[in-house]
Amino acid sequence: MLSEHDDQIARLKRKLEREASARAAAEELLEQRSAELYEISEQLRTEALQVQHLSTAIDVSADGVAITDKDGYYTYMNPTHASMFGYAQAQECIGKPWSMMYNRDTLLRFEKDIFPLFQQNGYWRGEVTGRANDGSKVHQDLSLTALSDGGILCSTRDIGIIRRREAQREQLHEMLLDAERRDALGRMAKSVGHDFANILAIINASAQLLTDKMQADLYDILVDRIIQSCRQANELVDDLMNFDTAPEQKMCALNDLVRDVGDLNSNQFLATQGFEVLVTSEKLVCETDPTLFSRMVFNLVKNAREAIEEDGNVCLSLELISEQTDIEPHFSPSAFIERGECNAYPAARLIVRDDGAGMSQKALDTAFIPFQSTKGTGRGLGLTTVDALLQGQPGRMQAFSRPGEGVWIVIDLPLGAALSPAPSVIDRDVHTTPKGAMVVDDDRFQADLVTGLLKEFGWDAVCFYDPLEALSVFKVAPSAFGLIITDRRMPQMSGDDLVPQLLEIQPDIPIILSSGALASPLPAGLAGTLPKPVSRETLWATLDYIGLKAPLESQD
Repeated sequence: MLSEHDDQIARLKRKLEREASARAAAEELLEQRSAELYEISEQLRTEALQVQHLSTAIDVSADGVAITDKDGYYTYMNPTHASMFGYAQAQECIGKPWSMMYNRDTLLRFEKDIFPLFQQNGYWRGEVTGRANDGSKVHQDLSLTALSDGGILCSTRDIGIIRRREAQREQLHEMLLDAERRDALGRMAKSVGHDFANILAIINASAQLLTDKMQADLYDILVDRIIQSCRQANELVDDLMNFDTAPEQKMCALNDLVRDVGDLNSNQFLATQGFEVLVTSEKLVCETDPTLFSRMVFNLVKNAREAIEEDGNVCLSLELISEQTDIEPHFSPSAFIERGECNAYPAARLIVRDDGAGMSQKALDTAFIPFQSTKGTGRGLGLTTVDALLQGQPGRMQAFSRPGEGVWIVIDLPLGAALSPAPSVIDRDVHTTPKGAMVVDDDRFQADLVTGLLKEFGWDAVCFYDPLEALSVFKVAPSAFGLIITDRRMPQMSGDDLVPQLLEIQPDIPIILSSGALASPLPAGLAGTLPKPVSRETLWATLDYIGLKAPLESQD
């Protein structure tokens, strides 16, 4: 009996142990599952937060974002996309086909060009033109991405805004350039006005004194003042006419050009000042614009002369260099500037140096900018000829200076292979040259003046105030004339147009172009040029240069 009771107790104990073990396992499993559920819950919360952030980012994105299902109906659209197409709410577009936002031609492009590439690659990007709710055009940069369920993720950007911004930037840039041009023109007008005012003041004062009989003893001086002032005015006009003129390249000997410029400047220096011209005997042939080169050298010498004291010195030199060599001025430069490149040798080296006041770095930097004169007077156009020359051909300019020591300007130009033959003076038969001379000028004073001077020189001269009338007379009797002097700027017909018509009638007729503006290009076939105002000396020198000082029949 006791044994059976013990067995029951033992069975009960084992049962309780099994139940306790099962309860512990269940609690452990429950705890484990609870931990897993917590992790999953936290992960879902994080993902939900990320989705919320992503949704917010998409909603406020500057780019339009939309999603369509496999049938092409919108299932999502952010506000930017809706606003881009003129819809107040994105909800207005949900459930509607994407095709409503494009016109017929664009839909045809989607069908033929865009969708074949999209289906092949699962992606496409390009520019298309959409149609807004009000029918206006929407220029977009469109990106299409295929989704796993057959739908399409569409991302678009309104490039019309970008284009408008670019147009605004271009407009602002043009406004800035216009302001700079206006500033340059203002400085030019002020500078030129100042120079002309000074010139006119001298002419006016001298002319008034000429009317005073008490000043008769000053007659020659006053006339010289007026002539010199007119010459300065013509130089001013010539500077402006040559400003920003396109270079005309031709092969020419730099030796002759430098010597000529040296001769022109030799009488401009004071007796106490030194001016030395050193030109190599070797002919240095270069392809350049001879007029622009001569003006550049003239301006460099002129600037050097104006910078020196009463006992100062200027040296103009031209030499041959076989390779690039460094320049060593007699002073230690504190200011330096370089422009252009010279990569071919041998080359011609032009040096203009002076022992004047010198220039600071700031002054040297601005010396080559138009209308930025560093002398307080002048137009600041002189040194721009250096840039104009180097823009049209290879070459290098270096400028060295030190305040109180002077300035060295060094220009290297590569040499050409050969020299083109210079135009020769027309060889005329002394027995067939007629005595008749024709003067064409709409300025009656100038026409009468030149006609009178030619008569003094022995010519049977006649003047015409209308170039058309002169041309008609010459057509009738071209053999009656052995010389024609014509103005350049005339209202009826310019000298540039008149000269070729005269030469077509009689190709060997010597024609002289007279003007206060003799900037290139000049008409072909000229025998010479005559700057205004014309004087007895300049006219005689021009006729002498072309071999026609007087009609040959009148010479003994």
